[in-house]
Amino acid sequence: MKKTALTLLMSSVLAVPAVFAQSGSDDAIQYRQGVYKAMEWNLTRMAAMVQGRAEFSADEFRRRSERLVLLSGMVSEGFADEQSARGEAVETRASYRIWQQQDRFGELMSEMQTRTQALQQAAASGEADDDLRPLVGRLAQSCKACHDKYRD
Repeated sequence: MKKTALTLLMSSVLAVPAVFAQSGSDDAIQYRQGVYKAMEWNLTRMAAMVQGRAEFSADEFRRRSERLVLLSGMVSEGFADEQSARGEAVETRASYRIWQQQDRFGELMSEMQTRTQALQQAAASGEADDDLRPLVGRLAQSCKACHDKYRD
């Protein structure tokens, strides 16, 4: 009995590295997709507020802009490894060009981060929704520029 339990334990311990090796790409893809979903969740609501499709709340807008700053600084971690270009079990629309053109991709990522910071600073200073609308638009343009070039 003890020998069987020990054998099962050892075989499961030895199998763990193989599972992690197989899922590393998928983990990176899931990570960046999760961060992007959280960014979309917040930006969509902010856009609705400045476009008049939802009631504007300065406090909510400010909180969401703070989240975007945090998330925009996290997302690039999911692109650190070229092997995460394609997963084994998780689908991705990330283009192989991201890793071929890392400098340009980094510039677009930096531009998006700068625009999230500008939006957060404007929200923190209490600017009116009419003044925030163009900042939301510029941030959305940053997202679109990257999607147009680096999404398959």
